[in-house]
Amino acid sequence: MAKKNIPAKSTQKTISRPTPSAPKTENGATGRSWRNFGLIVLAITAACYFPSLSNQLVNWDDDPNIVENPNIERVGQGIGWGETVRNIFDVDKGNVIGNYNPLPILTFAVEKSLAGNKISPRLIHTTNLALHLGTVWLVMLLLFRMGLNNWGVLAGGLLFGIHPMRVESVAWATERKDVLFAIFFFGALALYDRWVKREKTGESRLGLYLGMLLLALLSGFSKVQAVTLPLSMLALDYWYRRPIDFKLIWEKTPFWGISLLIGMINLYTLKQQGSTDDSVTNFNFLDRLCIGAYSFCVYLFKLFVPYPMSPLYPYPKPLPIWVYLSPILFFAAWYGVWRLWKADRRIWVFGMLFFFFNVMFLLQVLGAGQGFLADRFTYVPYFGLFAIAAWYFQENYANPQRRGAMQATLGVLTLVYAVWTVNQIGIWENGGALWTHVIKHEGKTNSLPYWNRGQYYRELGNFDAAVKDYNQGVLIEPTSGELLNSRGKTFFDMAMSGKYKPQAPELLANSLKDYTNALSGARMKDKTKAEVLINRGAAEGSRNNFQQAIADITEGLQIDPNNKNGYFNRSIAYYTTQQYDKALADYASYLKLDPFNANVWYECGMIQRSMNRNQEAVTSLSKAIELNPRINVAYLERARAYAQSGNKAAAQQDYQRAQSMGLKLEAMDQQMMQR
Repeated sequence: MAKKNIPAKSTQKTISRPTPSAPKTENGATGRSWRNFGLIVLAITAACYFPSLSNQLVNWDDDPNIVENPNIERVGQGIGWGETVRNIFDVDKGNVIGNYNPLPILTFAVEKSLAGNKISPRLIHTTNLALHLGTVWLVMLLLFRMGLNNWGVLAGGLLFGIHPMRVESVAWATERKDVLFAIFFFGALALYDRWVKREKTGESRLGLYLGMLLLALLSGFSKVQAVTLPLSMLALDYWYRRPIDFKLIWEKTPFWGISLLIGMINLYTLKQQGSTDDSVTNFNFLDRLCIGAYSFCVYLFKLFVPYPMSPLYPYPKPLPIWVYLSPILFFAAWYGVWRLWKADRRIWVFGMLFFFFNVMFLLQVLGAGQGFLADRFTYVPYFGLFAIAAWYFQENYANPQRRGAMQATLGVLTLVYAVWTVNQIGIWENGGALWTHVIKHEGKTNSLPYWNRGQYYRELGNFDAAVKDYNQGVLIEPTSGELLNSRGKTFFDMAMSGKYKPQAPELLANSLKDYTNALSGARMKDKTKAEVLINRGAAEGSRNNFQQAIADITEGLQIDPNNKNGYFNRSIAYYTTQQYDKALADYASYLKLDPFNANVWYECGMIQRSMNRNQEAVTSLSKAIELNPRINVAYLERARAYAQSGNKAAAQQDYQRAQSMGLKLEAMDQQMMQR
């Protein structure tokens, strides 16, 4: 009869290896044979996730993390890798919307460099899949070392690899954080397994300990969720029947220190971003405890039935009755675990402890973010529950009378989860598919998905579809400054596009109306208010109302001095009203924030040349050409600056270059060369 729990000695044995043959565990698995099973798991997982390689980036954190991240934008623009790495790992310069996860950002920067200094969604998704496959392999290695046989490893690996709740962590580019922190996390646990087992053999363990520390640090730099690593080690201590005493805590002191450091850094950055502010939902502490218990129960339920799955689970207001009843189920579950502990059903206790340790900081007892659930939060925690399932699969498989039923069950489950996973990957194809899926679940109760889908359509130039979504969002939330600002920008873009010439005056009026209404909205952050004022200033400038344009933009910059578009738009207003010195001052302020914009360097040089500040003009235009050698007008303007300063040879060379790039010389250029 198969054993129901595992004694301490039933882990992988340490034996001499005079021949290449792999050691066997008490369950009959060998290192070589489980790897063969593991390759099957990797092949199935890779096949399921292959469609993700064709997905694009989505407008759900991918923009600030990748596309608009200044530390990634500067890759390939002359900045050294030393400075890039320093900025990425700098707590203030490197955090993205309050999250300090520098290692994933560094990998995005490297990928951009490898792709010819362009963002390559395919390369990003390929890396995500490779990291997921590596994590699955380490998960199977850990299961094997915990004493599971080939079939247990196969079942656990398949569940971890293709369970539909994995999709968000793998198919979402931004969640490089998950797969990167997890591969280091499970790598550290695999080393910890060896470190624990060498305790009895007297073999040197220092190298393993240092390796674990390195992996713990890399995991922490990938995602704050890695702070649970020492707790996960304690769960393994219980599994291996190590005596529970203070020694187990003390030996992990450096890991507690790393967790504390990473946790404190992220608390700081989240607070700076305002993500820890609960003023929007305004739940009391009792509400928060119930939300935590409810989230715990939902994650347990979704282990069996992963439905619904959505990128967004907004807080329901008011909280429904089942949220307040969920603590009953929560405590009932732990009462059951206590009974199992008393009966020494070790796999159950280990699995539940591992799950709880790794999910407890994500239960939103302390609110952070816009939702109270997230599929990605289960990426590592589910390992504990998958270990329980894998253990009982192998226990039943050992009974010849149940073997056929277990094979059929695993086959059907694999097929169902594979189809489900492939379908779920499709919703991450692009921003339109993503927010259409959210709208399908949320209906007309939440403005956010309409706003984000509108942003997606606006970026595509599909202004009519964007306005339609913004209109629906405004119906749901009439006072949203963000929505009104976005619709105002869309009206402005339509008016300036030239595609709506008869309606242009009306569109511009609608734009100004939305901006003005946004400024009177009840909910708007200072940064958004500054953006609205600057956008209204740009709209006023397009109507030649430059005095009002300058006033609006100036007010916006007083609120947010780091809004580079404000300096750019105000410089245009100053230039048009012939206030050239003020225009140059604004360009200088812009270039402090973004020194790699070739067009702004060109604009700067053009104004300097028109003011006969020729040497300054040559410097600015040379910088523009250095950043973008294909900017033909910069050669023309530099030729004029050289000509005005009497350097005809340099002017002639630049004139020829400008002509070779398709520009025609004007009469003034002929006159300059004849002086």
